[in-house]
Amino acid sequence: MSDEGRFAAGWLSLRERADHQARSPRLTGHASDWLRRRRRDGDPLSLVDLGCGTASNPAYLAERLPGPQRWRLVDHDPALLAQAGSRLGRLVDEDGRATEWSCDRQPLTPLSPALLDGADLVCASALFDLVSCDWAERLVRACAERRLAALFTLSVTGDWAFIDSRGQRREDGEDRWARDGVIAHQRRDKGFGPALGGDAPAALSEAFAAHGYAVSSAASPWRLPPGRVESRTLGSALLAGWGDTLHEQYPDDRERADAWLEERHAALEAGELGIEIDHIDLFAEPGEAQS
Repeated sequence: MSDEGRFAAGWLSLRERADHQARSPRLTGHASDWLRRRRRDGDPLSLVDLGCGTASNPAYLAERLPGPQRWRLVDHDPALLAQAGSRLGRLVDEDGRATEWSCDRQPLTPLSPALLDGADLVCASALFDLVSCDWAERLVRACAERRLAALFTLSVTGDWAFIDSRGQRREDGEDRWARDGVIAHQRRDKGFGPALGGDAPAALSEAFAAHGYAVSSAASPWRLPPGRVESRTLGSALLAGWGDTLHEQYPDDRERADAWLEERHAALEAGELGIEIDHIDLFAEPGEAQS
């Protein structure tokens, strides 16, 4: 997606089902185990969600984690925070208890380590392709100073492809040209410094490991098979976003980009092709490596 489109409430709603289906249950389980060890009699567990958008992350996690829970949602967009707040009032933990929550309107750059004060777990989803290596390292250092665990999900790797009905990749030189353009655009400054793009999962893992953390990762790809309604709707939105990206990255090749978009959109609408997009989930906790 383009930088503007990726944060629109409609886009966040459109992608939520694919996000939730892609996530790693194993790493959610690690986060649950960590919180059980952190639980204190009478005190809610404190969870911080960075770049919360419309609260898709808490909507997935709350019922899968122990409680009682107190969520702090951080985002710069007041409209998204308003939608997030309306959802949080309906969320319950794994034992059916209502969650406590607060919304904190502030930008993530520069990063304020105080956002993490008093937390037990810091979360973020689909964020880290946007940030710089320096920003990510500052966040990891802030976690390490507070001995916090982190659950960072749905970080893109940069790899995506069209797939057929058997799930096999189907690509040609034009697809590779388009993907190279999208990857290059992901590395532009998105307000945090030169963006990590698809290097984010490896950079986060290395930074946490350097602070003595045990790091677990899992693949969490979007798989949108040909012919399904979601593949057409979400796939069409993806193509539109990639089109905007290619126009920005290749301003002298608009006709080539438009021809590629028209052909791939027709194949998507006809149910001939679907899309697969690779992501990585990561859980990191202080201490010895997990088995």
